[in-house]
Amino acid sequence: MQYHPLSLIMSTTLKSFSVLSADTFAPGPRSGSAIANPTNGRTTPFPGQPVQGFSAVQFANSSTFWFMPDNGYGAKGNSADYLLRIYQVDPNFKGTDANGDGTVSVNFQNFIQLSDPNQEVPFKIQNDGTSDRLLTGFDFDIESFVIDKKGDIWIGEEFGPYLLHFNAKGELLEAPIATPNPVKLNTLNGQAPLVIGHRGASGELPEHTLEAYKLAIDSGADFIEPDLVSTQDGVLIARHEPILGGTTDVASRPEFASRKRDGIIDGVLYKDEFFASDFTLAEIKTLRAVMPQGYRTQAFNGVFQIPTLEEVINLIKQVEKDTGKKIGIYPETKHPTYHDNLGLSLEEPLLTTLQKTEFTDPSRVFIQSFEVSNLKELNTKTDLPLVQLLDAYDVDYATGKLLYQDEYARPYDFTVKGDTRTYGDLQTPASLAEIATYADGIGPWKRMIVSVKNVDANNDGKADDLNNDGMINDADRVTLPPTSLVQDAHAAGLQIHPYTFRNEGRFLASNYNGDPAKEFEQFIQLGVDAYFTDFPRTGDQVRDQLTSPVVRSPQNPDVLRTAEFETLDGKAPIVIGHRGASGSRPEHTLDAYQKAIADGADFIEPDLVVTRDGVLIARHEPLLAVAALNADGTIKLEANGKPVINTTDTSTDVYLRDKFADRLTIKTLDGVKVAGWFAEDFTLAEVKELNAIERIPAIRGTAFNNDGLKVPTLTEVIALIQQVEKETGRKIGIYPETKHPTFFENQGLNTSQLLVDTLVATKFTDPTRVFIQSFEVDNLKALNDTIMPGAKIDIPLVQLFGGSGRPYDFVVSGDGRTYTDLSTPAGLAEIATYAAGIGPNKQRIVPLTTVDRDGNGQPDDLNGDGQISDGDRITGTPTTLVEDAHTAGLKVHLYTLRNESFFLSSSYGGNPINEYKQFIDLGIDGFFTDFPGTGFTARSTYIPDPVYPNLAGSGGYEGMAINPDQTKLYPLLEKP
Repeated sequence: MQYHPLSLIMSTTLKSFSVLSADTFAPGPRSGSAIANPTNGRTTPFPGQPVQGFSAVQFANSSTFWFMPDNGYGAKGNSADYLLRIYQVDPNFKGTDANGDGTVSVNFQNFIQLSDPNQEVPFKIQNDGTSDRLLTGFDFDIESFVIDKKGDIWIGEEFGPYLLHFNAKGELLEAPIATPNPVKLNTLNGQAPLVIGHRGASGELPEHTLEAYKLAIDSGADFIEPDLVSTQDGVLIARHEPILGGTTDVASRPEFASRKRDGIIDGVLYKDEFFASDFTLAEIKTLRAVMPQGYRTQAFNGVFQIPTLEEVINLIKQVEKDTGKKIGIYPETKHPTYHDNLGLSLEEPLLTTLQKTEFTDPSRVFIQSFEVSNLKELNTKTDLPLVQLLDAYDVDYATGKLLYQDEYARPYDFTVKGDTRTYGDLQTPASLAEIATYADGIGPWKRMIVSVKNVDANNDGKADDLNNDGMINDADRVTLPPTSLVQDAHAAGLQIHPYTFRNEGRFLASNYNGDPAKEFEQFIQLGVDAYFTDFPRTGDQVRDQLTSPVVRSPQNPDVLRTAEFETLDGKAPIVIGHRGASGSRPEHTLDAYQKAIADGADFIEPDLVVTRDGVLIARHEPLLAVAALNADGTIKLEANGKPVINTTDTSTDVYLRDKFADRLTIKTLDGVKVAGWFAEDFTLAEVKELNAIERIPAIRGTAFNNDGLKVPTLTEVIALIQQVEKETGRKIGIYPETKHPTFFENQGLNTSQLLVDTLVATKFTDPTRVFIQSFEVDNLKALNDTIMPGAKIDIPLVQLFGGSGRPYDFVVSGDGRTYTDLSTPAGLAEIATYAAGIGPNKQRIVPLTTVDRDGNGQPDDLNGDGQISDGDRITGTPTTLVEDAHTAGLKVHLYTLRNESFFLSSSYGGNPINEYKQFIDLGIDGFFTDFPGTGFTARSTYIPDPVYPNLAGSGGYEGMAINPDQTKLYPLLEKP
């Protein structure tokens, strides 16, 4: 007789049962401190270890069982005080046992406590520092177990998911065994595909900029792609096309208006355009990149320069020096025939630049082109791998067939020679075999591998708008079965690197349900050897998830692992853009702040002064320009009667504005006479007439002085951050400093109140995204005691420490304490009553001293620049300030780290990364830096590359079986 499985289920009858009281507790420490009090009517924490929630059972002997609970209270975070055990239980089954009353007896003297006394677990566990290392529900989520022939216990768990091997006493015998993820890759070499940052991380920052390339590298790209065109003077620069109108701000530059013209590239007429070949490199360097796609963030437009190929390579080499990462470069020679006709051949300068920069490792370079002749020529001149690009005009979306027409029909050198073959013809096996004679791979449009077509479900002859957004694009199309191009290319010995993968829904076929990972997955499974993507972070994540040798749940320790720091909270120190990226752009400008954000700053710092009409603006000092004084206190004048300008502390061009000549004045600022133009003597409208300039041009040059950068208000700085958050999701903080509060108070201006009013008005009061700092004390106390409570906000305050001297409000009040007094344990304890942190000069943590090695009584000029600076000093023994501040519960955010040798102690060997690392090792909680990109890189050397889960949720070995002779395990993984 045959039985249907359902009939067996339906005929099952409960014969007996036993019930274990929920109020059963085994001896042991209190448990449940992280769950709600009360829980299920019981007071928490519980008096012992609850015995409940069994997830697995095995026979112990003829009358008792081993019962195993799982990890405790349902989550990793609330089960750290729940000990993992296996209990021996004797159920008195009601219904089958003689005199069975349905009770359960637990043998509290004979349970098995799981532990790791031999330190087999390779990650930190809850009881890491103890000798017995008892395992808890924070460490593993145990689900199933069996006992083998030797009496060893094998447990399947979910957090890894791992298989755990214990002896009969519950002691872990070997490291947790990760679940294997057998992967057969269909790539040509059997290795995981490469991730290529298409024009950098061009989905997030303006394409073909050093910032976009650096972001691509930080996001996991293996290669970055600079498209190459030539300047008038024969220098290779990174631009997608020889035309500049869509990717730079050239159209808004009146000095270049006469360069606009019509021109022909590869037979196509471009009207009213700007051509790179009409500009020298020096002129190109005055342009700024913009995001060409309107649907992507415009927050960084007009900030970044156009890089040369050599600069791109130098970036890669610097990254390798700083981090050890070996990144490759994937240049494309754009329109080689066009450039040849201009006398600006691309191939020779490309090879020359690679040789000059010593970047010729064939494992780190691919050269690509849509034309054929130049690749064949390159094949005779270099052994670097070459890639033949394949293009198409579009897709016939009614059928999914690719269209080869107009300038996209064939390589342009074919057109010139009269070769009628199309890019479609180059995809045949015979043509691929020909390509293999001069190239190592092909770079097809992804639609040549997986095409798409429209949907017309109602047969009205019109494409259906599947997502109802009012437009028809890839999001409304469905994919077609893959072509054989990947297999055909591999059969010819060619790698295949398709382009371009993008995250935006408009580029994702409806089959992918708006998830870019699904598209990457399909192409990886098809066997592509690399892919170009505007979003390398996504490409890297999906690649790593699919090709990982092991299965990882979201709770896997490798996924959750974070770097450990000696900071107050154990988290990574924050990177603070000191006056923005003031080492790269004129300080306290929106450009400097944008550059800082792009370079990885967590916070940006606006120093705040106030205009005559009561508006806070970002300037380092109240002085917009500084004039020199004679010894008698009068203003020093040049022979022409103009004031002598202090060019090491002037941040605007106000001194060049004759209309403001009468605003030059002498004031006493914090007890010192200074001459100049003061912000509080100008209305905001007048300040907006000025241009910001480089404050220390002797060190940083004047390349951006003509960019017309304006002095921003605090409201504008906050608006920039809010725009960045809205368009990118990044949450950047601000770190305003109230400059000279007593000076302004004496003029009837309460800058602390103005700051709080502005924060409230702009709704930027999240205490995790704002710090307020000051060198004075009374205004911080007023903020803490009255101003912020009055505004119903609570923002952390930071007491700044000068390298010497004392707070000016102390001077005014007659308080004789100095900054050194404030840095004592007693002083720090007092600061902790009103502030959350301190901001010391870096020499209060690592002192610097000059040296006199030749014994002439004069400090040695170690860096040979003719002056004595920090570059001529050596580091001393660190003080205890960081440790003392942490003892007082205060964070430490030091200032200021800079890259230039003038500011960098000789002890660091000319490498600013070494200075950052010393301070990070000392446990600082954050650092102000003029070069936040360097700070971001230095911090990143402490942070392991991300490890991604490849299970959508927690899922492990929910079941475990063993064969009859107890020698072979059969674990059952809950999820694929």
